[in-house]
Amino acid sequence: MEAWDVVVVGGGSAALRAAISASDAGSRVTVLCSGALSSDTDGVAPSGLAASIGETDHTGHAADTIRVGADLCERDVVATSTASAAAHLAELERWGLVLRRAGNGLPHLGHLPGQSNGRTANTGDSTPREVRGILEEQCIKRNIPRRGDIEVLDLVMTEGGARGLIAMNIQTGEIFGVQSRSIILAGEGYESAWNGDGVGMGAAASLALRSGIALADLEFTTLHPLTVKDGGLQLPLDLLGAGGVVNGPDGQPLPTDDGPEALGRAILAAGGASLDITNILRTDQPWFAGIHDALSTSCGIDASAMGIPLMPTVAMTIGGIPTDSSGRVVDSDWGVAVPGLFAAGDAACSGLHGAVVNSGDRLLGALSSGVAAGASASEHAESAKFSGSAAISTALSEAHHLHDTVLSEAGNGGTGAGALLASLAATMRAHMGTSRDATGLATAAAEIRTLRKSEFGITDSSPVMNTELVTMRRTQGLLAIAEAAVICANAREESRGSHTRSDHPESDANQIHHSLASGDGSSGTLALRN
Repeated sequence: MEAWDVVVVGGGSAALRAAISASDAGSRVTVLCSGALSSDTDGVAPSGLAASIGETDHTGHAADTIRVGADLCERDVVATSTASAAAHLAELERWGLVLRRAGNGLPHLGHLPGQSNGRTANTGDSTPREVRGILEEQCIKRNIPRRGDIEVLDLVMTEGGARGLIAMNIQTGEIFGVQSRSIILAGEGYESAWNGDGVGMGAAASLALRSGIALADLEFTTLHPLTVKDGGLQLPLDLLGAGGVVNGPDGQPLPTDDGPEALGRAILAAGGASLDITNILRTDQPWFAGIHDALSTSCGIDASAMGIPLMPTVAMTIGGIPTDSSGRVVDSDWGVAVPGLFAAGDAACSGLHGAVVNSGDRLLGALSSGVAAGASASEHAESAKFSGSAAISTALSEAHHLHDTVLSEAGNGGTGAGALLASLAATMRAHMGTSRDATGLATAAAEIRTLRKSEFGITDSSPVMNTELVTMRRTQGLLAIAEAAVICANAREESRGSHTRSDHPESDANQIHHSLASGDGSSGTLALRN
């Protein structure tokens, strides 16, 4: 059985930055990614990195984050993250990131929705991809082994905390156990519950939920306003910081002061809008050449001659695995950290974003939470001992048995993952959209419960490259998270940020923190924290 000081689950920027942080602290680290290496979507680029390098200090950035987050942010996390933003940007530049520049030679800072000042640095239309590439290079320099096509099936927990995990090599079908002093869950969010596109399946949160870890703030999401209508292509908000304008049906610009979620809702309320990027300066156009190509080839739109029709979609989920300011996973029922378990990025609910993610803060959250989780995981690994080998062996035997059973029943009928995912997305859009009420939420809970009780089916009985089986597992996990999100949304009777209760229009702004704990994701207790 292989053993590591720190195992990082995920392949995006948060996972890579966590691995670098843990390695620099002296730990032996490995990264397990469910997709092919370098293929992680990393959240589809809402914007670049927000940093207050053009301001006196970071207080304005912090204030905007808290304001747009509907005052549900953890203020200490906001203060720490926004204060570290300039250092993150400088570090990325030292490592080779090539940023757009202003006339004074400093990084160009775009003024994006929700920002009181120009604050977002970027590399045009490729910021997340470029950042991830830089971080991959740093992992290679540190000899951090990264393995792609590894699906983590379960965490192995004992009363003493996280001891290891069970994983499957998708290419070969091999199931194996890994012993670890610390585990960092740094996967994606669960946006696919609304979009049905398989991007953002909540795998890390599902692992935590099955292990009895409470998930927090699942009712909160953020719309991406610059989603091409009928095309699904998400364009970076940095276009608005380069001269792009969102016009309503009357041709007048829509307000952007209250952040991307508010802009998205304004577009929905107007029945649609269009993005005009014809005023982007010629000197800046090369930075966004990829956008023009994508619009032309994927959507048949010539952005140099016409407006781009928009219809917002859910771009990011905010809730997930609750962490403290050090990235340690917290048991919300007891208010204590779970030994050996950490989380970062979209999988984590750190308190940075509150009820809405502000422009430029998603990438900032990935980097800052990655650094914190990596350092904390390494610190824990220094004093922790390898243990739980018996529990890992037992879990490995159970995983083999379940895997063999599922494969032996392939081809015997049942509902496929694609149909389940489409049904879930329809339910979530209908009842967990921008307006929610008790009746609709009860309907959603019943429909999702029915989906979870469905007879699941696959047709491929081979253990080798059985992506059908992998997709089914992920869909089952997503269904559990969606059911938990509906329960949390029903419990929060106030309207706050992205969560609007039409049946409680006069509800006050009580700062209630919701979470659902369940060993198997099918039931649990709702916890409130003032």
